Amino acid sequence: MLRTLVAERAELPADLVDPDSRLLDDLHMSSITVGQIVNQAASRLGIAAAQVPTNFATATLAQLAEALETLISTGGDGQEPTAGPAIAGAAAWARPFAVDLDELARPPAAADGTDGAWELFAPEGHPFAERLRQALATSRLGSGVLAVLPRGCSAQEVDRVLDAAKNALAGGRERRFVLVQDGRGAAGLAKTLHLEAPHLRTTIVHTPVTRDAVERVVAEVAATGRFTEVHYDEADVRRVPTLRALPVEPLRTDSPLDATDVLLVTGGGKGISAECALAIALDTGAKLAVLGRSDPAQDRELAENLGRMRDSGVTVHYARADVTEPEQVTAAVAELEGELGRITGLLHGAGRNEPAPLTQLGAEDFRRTFAPKVDGLRTVLEAVGAGSLKLLVAFGSIIGRAGLRGEAHYATANEWLADLTEDVARNHPQVRARCMEWSVWSGVGMGEKLSVVESLSREGITPVSPDQGVKILLRLISDPDAPVVTVISGRTEGIGTVRRDLPALPMLRFTGTPLVRYHGVELVTEVELNAGSDPYLADHLLDGNLLLPAVIGMEAMAQVASAVTGRTSAPVIEGARFLRPIVVPPNGSTRIRIAATVTGADTVDVAIHAEDTGFVAEHFRARLVYTEAPAPDGPPLQVPEDTPVVPLDPAADLYGSILFQGARFQRLRRFHRAAARHVDAEVAVQRHPEGWFAGFLPGELLLADPGMRDSLMHGNQVCVPDATLLPSGVERIHPLGSGDRVPDQLRYTAVERSRDGDTYVYDIAVRDGNGTVVERWDGLTLHAVRKNDGSGPWVAPLLGPYLERSLEDVLGGRIAVAVEPHGDAPAESVAQRRGFTSDAASRALGTPVAVRHRPDGRPELEAGTHMSMSAAHGLGVTLSAVSDTEVSCDIEAVSMRTAAEWKGLIGDHAAVAELVARETGEAPDTAATRVWSAVECLAKAGIMAGAPLTVLPRRKDAWVVFAVGELRIATFVTALRDALEPAVFAFLTHASDLTEGRS
Repeated sequence: MLRTLVAERAELPADLVDPDSRLLDDLHMSSITVGQIVNQAASRLGIAAAQVPTNFATATLAQLAEALETLISTGGDGQEPTAGPAIAGAAAWARPFAVDLDELARPPAAADGTDGAWELFAPEGHPFAERLRQALATSRLGSGVLAVLPRGCSAQEVDRVLDAAKNALAGGRERRFVLVQDGRGAAGLAKTLHLEAPHLRTTIVHTPVTRDAVERVVAEVAATGRFTEVHYDEADVRRVPTLRALPVEPLRTDSPLDATDVLLVTGGGKGISAECALAIALDTGAKLAVLGRSDPAQDRELAENLGRMRDSGVTVHYARADVTEPEQVTAAVAELEGELGRITGLLHGAGRNEPAPLTQLGAEDFRRTFAPKVDGLRTVLEAVGAGSLKLLVAFGSIIGRAGLRGEAHYATANEWLADLTEDVARNHPQVRARCMEWSVWSGVGMGEKLSVVESLSREGITPVSPDQGVKILLRLISDPDAPVVTVISGRTEGIGTVRRDLPALPMLRFTGTPLVRYHGVELVTEVELNAGSDPYLADHLLDGNLLLPAVIGMEAMAQVASAVTGRTSAPVIEGARFLRPIVVPPNGSTRIRIAATVTGADTVDVAIHAEDTGFVAEHFRARLVYTEAPAPDGPPLQVPEDTPVVPLDPAADLYGSILFQGARFQRLRRFHRAAARHVDAEVAVQRHPEGWFAGFLPGELLLADPGMRDSLMHGNQVCVPDATLLPSGVERIHPLGSGDRVPDQLRYTAVERSRDGDTYVYDIAVRDGNGTVVERWDGLTLHAVRKNDGSGPWVAPLLGPYLERSLEDVLGGRIAVAVEPHGDAPAESVAQRRGFTSDAASRALGTPVAVRHRPDGRPELEAGTHMSMSAAHGLGVTLSAVSDTEVSCDIEAVSMRTAAEWKGLIGDHAAVAELVARETGEAPDTAATRVWSAVECLAKAGIMAGAPLTVLPRRKDAWVVFAVGELRIATFVTALRDALEPAVFAFLTHASDLTEGRS
């Protein structure tokens, strides 16, 4: 059997108890799931996460018990276990948390079923302490120790609770510990007791003296599985302290200090007090009055800090005094005010911490710890006069809120410090009072002095960096709406004495198993992917591997960001990077972790890690920005409505050959433009996408149809039809969210912004039937992989973009190219040929154009266009080339001819053809056809047929370039899908113009 596994919101029966299971005593979490229990178990035992059974989420209690007992028997050695590797997040963070009192119903009782003896530690004459002891002894709750403190108790009365705690430690493991107090008391001590002796079921009840106080305490004790802290008021309302993250940015700001003010700083001018004081002075202009025991002449760190303050332009004066000595404080305050002026602000950072377990602590240890932190603040307030203050900042500790092993005295002192700060706020409303209960800082402060930063980090407590701490300090000081007491921390995994605000997670595919969770701050979830649970993977198979589509990665990011923030609108996706593929074995599975961290008022950073890189390398990353602004209007624009549809059938001509995506992602319907740098296409949309996940998993999507969105990337494949384009990043996406507003069909346009080798960058606009932009992509980066040699056979509309891009590589300049099929109509009559020429020219330019013809038959664009064009017909297609410089083109079928026939066609250029055949290794007929096409291009350019041709060195396979003076003629051999013979395509332009084009 197992020891009690859950706390006040338990899901498992409390009778699963093993009194010898030390491990499970350490697994307490205030809000716990079965998955979290097992993950904590692995962490506490220092074993790899992979050793945890993967089916724990659906395990029965018996299976879970067996799995955990196996872990205990194989992982524990009686020593303090070493925590496993930290779970990677998306961004480092530290945040302030309000300590709210949430009204909650009492959980059901978990009584032991036997009466027992209870020892009482309470002042004589307490109104209900003895009655409460008797009630506990006869309530079948077992035995225990009861400590009761009166309202407004003195520090000396805490000694009674210390004695009670030691008594509890000396007793049996099955006993309970109960503390009842009203206001300040010894809650920090009781929490530390629970952490040092987790077997003691601990109940802390804050309650005034009321008629039914005894009954409510007994009920709370009965409901305590492992730890409970609860507050009651006069009206018997039950509330539980809950940490709730404050917004990253305040709703309004109002600095309480300015350059006329003087800030008194206690704490010796070192550590975090010095860092924060300097930050306040620089932010507000206030002068600094620093109070400490050390002599700067003998303390190098203090002297350097004071020097750094002065070098920063801050007016500072240092006075020596011990805050525990009222006479010294009074004299020092007089000296400081004489030098700087009236003190109007106080930062109290003085403190003392000498860790020791409860068994080694005595009353004097509590006195020494209280003296600088609590009594010292009272002394300083009396000396400066609380009525003259504008600002009070007291540096407390999260230890006062949560307890910590070896820190019972320090925890209690910080509990009292918070109470004193709240008392100042109540009695002096003009003072902006802030008690900041810090977690450990890195690099500076008491944590560094005690050398506990590293050990706490191993236990899952992330330190606050100096930069983070200073930023939060200034945020809390300048926020008039901030609570008096805040807890400031990074991750605090494993602390089970503080309840966190954890509303129910939304039922979404990628939020199922939380590993790290701080609502409003951070959420890390883990999901197992396989072809059964995620059927879309089967439609995203590349080179034998199932790849997680980038669009599903975006959906996963949006889901986890929604869960951590509570927002349900579609966020703008910024800086998306797809750094490594997430590969799922076809017959296996892999796990991914989606980490989301709130980094701004409206921003969430998200990263996805994967099992195959040990969850330490980022695969996908993005920043999500929540805004109500619609997707911006503007380019890229659709082609004119009278532009003929591209004769390209995506189902037959793209999917299954050029595009690897399966049926679920095949959303391209027809193209209005398919050019080297411009796409205009219609895509089908599922208004209510379903079937993306297995039926037993949540099916809701926050972003619109992933299939549609994926087509916005793979539809650009027509621009680079000789390779497979895979995404590596997007600068910004304004996505279309799910809902009834999603149309059945959308039209998207994409234009190439830039190209660098095999990397292409596109901007995309998606419009509905009314022309309204509903989704926009800025800076989609695609990389070309699996490139082919361009030998075909080609679908005619895709050959044009390929030729255009290849000409840029071969010649260095841009020529717009279109290869327009004729369909079943032969290009025989002049009228037909001219009609095909006009269609092809319009296709090359992406807009309908009028083509005229000179008397010699050469085509020209309409007046005012200032562009040159050429056209050629053959093999059932029309080739068109358009450029802002002189251009001509030709297409010829490669036909078998005798040497004599070729001699008759190409004349003196036969030797050039022989050289081409030798250098390329291709057939003589192919080489001769190249030369023939080059001669035809010369003729169209008005160059005499006998002009000498020179063969230039080859720059790209399958291409041969000829030179005639300043002219360059590039020739390419390929195959068309609907033609029997290979074809030669030739293009002529000026070398000087190409050089200008490159510049």
